[in-house]
Amino acid sequence: MKKQGFKYSVMIRIFQHILAAFVVFIVISAVVGTSVVINSAGKDISYNLYESDRSRSYEESYLFNNIFGNNMSNVFRLVAERTQLETKGQYDGKKVIDVTAYVSKGSVLPGDYITANYYLSDLLNWGKSGFEYKKMKFTPEDSKAFLSRTTTYTHLNNNVISGGMNSYLSSQLDDNSFTFPISASTDPEGGEYNILTTRYKTTDGKEIQNLVSTWEDYNLLASYVDESANNLVLNFTEYSKLINYYSYQNSNLRYYITRMINGKTEVYTNVEDLKEEIPGVDVLERFKKYGKYIYYCPYELMYDTNTLINENTVRSVIKTYSYAYPDQIKVYIAVDTNGYPASDDFSKGKASFSKYMPYRSQLYIVCGLAVLLYLILFTVYIVKIPVRENADCNHKRIGTELLIILCMAIMAVPFVIVGIVINVWHVNFGRILRHVLFPYYGIISSVVIDIGLLSLVYGLVQKGKDTVLWEDSVLKKIVALFRKMILNTTNNTSVIVRTWIPYVLFVVINFLLFKIGILGIVIAGFLDTLVGLYLYRQNFDREGIIHVIENIKKGDVSAKVDVSELHSDNISLAEAVNSIGEGIKIAVNTSMKDEKLKADLITNVSHDIKTPLTSIINYVDLIKREDIDNEKVKEYVEVLESKSQKLKQLTEDLVEASKISSGNISIQLGKIDFVEFINQTIGEFYEKFETKSLTLIFKHEEQSMCINADARHLWRVVENLLNNVCKYALSGTRVYMDMAYIKEGDRKKKVEFSVKNISETELNIGVDELTERFIRGDESRTTEGSGLGLSIAKNLTIAQGGEFEIKLDGDLFKVVISFEHME
Repeated sequence: MKKQGFKYSVMIRIFQHILAAFVVFIVISAVVGTSVVINSAGKDISYNLYESDRSRSYEESYLFNNIFGNNMSNVFRLVAERTQLETKGQYDGKKVIDVTAYVSKGSVLPGDYITANYYLSDLLNWGKSGFEYKKMKFTPEDSKAFLSRTTTYTHLNNNVISGGMNSYLSSQLDDNSFTFPISASTDPEGGEYNILTTRYKTTDGKEIQNLVSTWEDYNLLASYVDESANNLVLNFTEYSKLINYYSYQNSNLRYYITRMINGKTEVYTNVEDLKEEIPGVDVLERFKKYGKYIYYCPYELMYDTNTLINENTVRSVIKTYSYAYPDQIKVYIAVDTNGYPASDDFSKGKASFSKYMPYRSQLYIVCGLAVLLYLILFTVYIVKIPVRENADCNHKRIGTELLIILCMAIMAVPFVIVGIVINVWHVNFGRILRHVLFPYYGIISSVVIDIGLLSLVYGLVQKGKDTVLWEDSVLKKIVALFRKMILNTTNNTSVIVRTWIPYVLFVVINFLLFKIGILGIVIAGFLDTLVGLYLYRQNFDREGIIHVIENIKKGDVSAKVDVSELHSDNISLAEAVNSIGEGIKIAVNTSMKDEKLKADLITNVSHDIKTPLTSIINYVDLIKREDIDNEKVKEYVEVLESKSQKLKQLTEDLVEASKISSGNISIQLGKIDFVEFINQTIGEFYEKFETKSLTLIFKHEEQSMCINADARHLWRVVENLLNNVCKYALSGTRVYMDMAYIKEGDRKKKVEFSVKNISETELNIGVDELTERFIRGDESRTTEGSGLGLSIAKNLTIAQGGEFEIKLDGDLFKVVISFEHME
């Protein structure tokens, strides 16, 4: 009988191992069959394979267009780097770099600024060698001798910032700048300063200290040299890789990009015979012959393509490198699909295009059934595990902790092997996952892991049924050893015993164990825990009261102290705490009832309004479709439609404001590029600003500034702010939007975003009132709106952990929001 039961259990386990291996094999095959990893310019990029692409050719598929989009972005970055490192299409080590203009290429330079000009090759060599600083002490006389008596300023003759031009591009124009010195008004102070070790001099043979007369300017200019050199090294490294990767011979992608600066046309291409601008050559027709192409010319408002990539995508990618691309550019990008002569992303994508795993949904269903059967067998096996009598006498049992360690070690073996492969062969897990043999390795690994898992679970269950789980534990023996000592000590009512014995034990035992080393420290930590239990037992009465007070403080007003186990004056204290909790509970219940009544009232009224309002809107729409000759009636219908839509918006805003105030919203914080987010929002409000004749000016400290926020709720905040501008800003004025970092020392702590506009009406209202519900900027209430926009924006900002502030200065209206910065 026992042999038959043993045979039965072995068969169940083997079948469970087979099911686990089957599930893992299908999952790995499905993952591999629905995506492809392509090494693009040294980076592994994963692309999804779509079932809908099975009916399309490769060139019409989402896979092809995703690869095209990624490579297009790489080319725009490559060309931006070429503009920094090349002259007439060739790397130019003698190219002069204005370090201040280079570092500030994302912002506008002042008319006169302090800078230093270095040769490109010198900055690259300096950046590769590293920057060294020496801390030196200077007396006022030393400072005066070290620094120049004048500060050299650079002036840009033509600092144009329109038409896509910027200060960085203007600084690169020939004969567009001149320098002039200004004498120092005061002598420099003495002190301790970090002095940059000069490895290379400027183009005119000077060092930084020869160009400035103050320590503040010296430190600033040194930081610009340091930052520009390091950035150029990074760009040069990527440039060297990309220029080779996207050469005509190594890539199927062809590009021809021109930009016009100050009447001169610069050409950047990987097509050899197009490196010079050749009159009479129809570049677009030539690129069309390659196969799939994109043509984009912003100043002619032209966009032509036979791909799935839209104009907004191209524009947004170019905007990332706006410092290199003025408005006067032409972009031709194509993929040579005529046989794919080169081995690159596109040819690899074509080879992987047919790997999509068919019948994936059906296999997932079979997988689900296999998992369900596994769990059924798992449950049946646990139920069938017999209770053994005299388990301690029949055989030698393995300790509980040893069982856990052995089984965990078995389960860790497959992961250790994968880790070794990753470290030895320097490959990532994505490459391993898509290896042709990995599904079979997954089968073996799943069996090994399943053996360890089932042995652990079934072993612990067997010990539990035999009631020896705790008895077999080594921990039990240690606990039992000290339990008696603790209980004996806590039964002694002497204050001296309760106070000094734990202290003496703590000092003596820790001192002896720390002498042993790491093992002694571990043991000391465990024994200190037992001493903590001892102290806890001595102060149990008061700790119980404190615990209840903490619960009441956290909101658990129903918490009570058990008075029956307390002694002395702790009873009075506990009764007082219980009375306080009861009083708070009554007050909280009353407040919650009032809040619930208010929320229910808003919800019910909004719902009751919505039903007839929907009918009104529908019937108004039906009336509008009728052929109405009476102009007066048409006017009435327009008014009726406008007011009904306004009432609909009001009810929706009212419900949302109620949800926010009651906390009935979900917040999912994540990393958001705030600059890109605002740019997208501005695009959606473009028509509204244009209709109101408002000019939008958006300045940001960096091209990418990330925050921690909820994208959906952040959109509502920014939408409400811009809607508020459209409603109340004075027509024909400028609206300023600024984004900057709030720093603590050198650390970027928050990102602050502000919106400023001139109010159309006089602002005879307080700042605090503007964020109250149903408060509007025009007291005549002639504009559309519910008066809830700023209230909703403020509450949503605070709910995401941000800050919201309104500032008024006469008719100047300013809103400032800030969120936590994320790297």
